[in-house]
This record gives sequence, C-alpha cells and structure tokens, in this order.
Amino acid sequence: MFRGTAPYYARYRPAYPDELLEQLCAAVGLDGSGRLLDLGCGPGTIAVPLAARVAEVLAVDSEPEMLDELRRRAPPNVVALEANAEEVDPAWGRFRLATIGRALHWFDGERVLERLAVVTPSVALLGDSLDESEALCAVLDIARELLGDRPPMLAPGIRYEQALADSPFSAVEELWSMVDRTWTVDQLIGFAYSTSFASPLRVGDRREEFESTMRSRLRPHYRERLRVSALLGRRA
Repeated sequence: MFRGTAPYYARYRPAYPDELLEQLCAAVGLDGSGRLLDLGCGPGTIAVPLAARVAEVLAVDSEPEMLDELRRRAPPNVVALEANAEEVDPAWGRFRLATIGRALHWFDGERVLERLAVVTPSVALLGDSLDESEALCAVLDIARELLGDRPPMLAPGIRYEQALADSPFSAVEELWSMVDRTWTVDQLIGFAYSTSFASPLRVGDRREEFESTMRSRLRPHYRERLRVSALLGRRA
C-alpha cells in the first residue's frame, strides 16, 4: 500500500514539533534509560528524534523500503524490525512507551492496544488532522479525483481518543503544540507521493498528467498554522 513512498515520506512528511516531543518525554519520564517501541515507524519520524531519550528504540514497520530508509537515518540504538503492528509480542521485551504516528487507522487498533498492554504502561498516538490543512486537503482532493478513493483502511472511522478510552490505556491525556508550515507546489507533489492516495505505484504512467494537474490547480505557496497533538494513554 505504501510501496514506493519511502523516500518521499522521509523528505516531504512534516516532522513532529520538538516542543510536542519534549512534552511527551517529560510526561512519561524518558531520561535516556529504558526502551521505546515505535509501531508503523516509517522512515523514523518518531524513532529518530526520540532515540536520544532512551537506551534503545525498537522500530517496527511492515514495509521493507521504510525500514531501509530508517536505517540510513537512524543512530545505532535504533533497531529495525519488519513486522505488522498486530504482531506485538512479549518476546520483544518491555518498553517505557509505545508510539504510533498517524497510523492507528491502518491497524486492527483494538488488537494492537490489547497486545501493547502486556509490554508497556503507556501508549502515545501522535498526529495532526489533515482536515485542518487547506494545502493537504487540496492535494488529496485532486488525487481522489484523478485516481479514485484511497486504498481501504482497516479502521477508517476510528477516533483515537475513544480507541484509547476503550482500551487498557484508558487514562488519556492530550499534549499539543502549534506549528507554522509553508508549502510550495513541489513540496505538495512530494507529499502526495508519500501517501496511499497517490503513491508512485498508484499514479503509474499518469505521473505527467498528475503533476501537471497539481501545478495548475494548487497555489504557488500555502502558509498555515496547525495544531499537532499526542494522545497519551496510560494503563488505568
């Protein structure tokens, strides 16, 4: 589903704000010891910046290309594992925190959270709402128009806060930070290729048409101020 997107994901997906990551580290007491589990890690958007705050990160993804990209960027204490999130296993060991960034809707969320309860006391679901970004909504609207609906998600209507409240991690706290972003058309095209909507394989031989339509329909620049959050669930 995300095959071929890894280099675009690494380059064009926005990073999580340092302020938000610092809030998360403080909330769970990450102090350079212990281990972090990052599910659906992609190219390391969470695993790489948090690696300095733990002794080891186990970064898990089902896409080998994402893990290849991660290995190019990650420090030595980040261990890559090709697996599905639903395969969380006590044999992986214990973790101070498990993180999932913009991905729970691709998983069997109930099963993942139940399995995580055996290996960690805390789970953080990080992300921002695409619906609040005029630029990204425009990109996804064009992709949907040209290529059809996105590939089906396991849980398209999942509400992250409710998923945590209904799980063993039912003590939920929201952390958040505001970010300013500026997008150019080239960056938005790169972002499009990082998505399941418009992966390079899905666009295929319509790439010239796709990029031409993007350039004709998007503004040259977008400037936005958005809220990025982390829902921190702890075992009650």
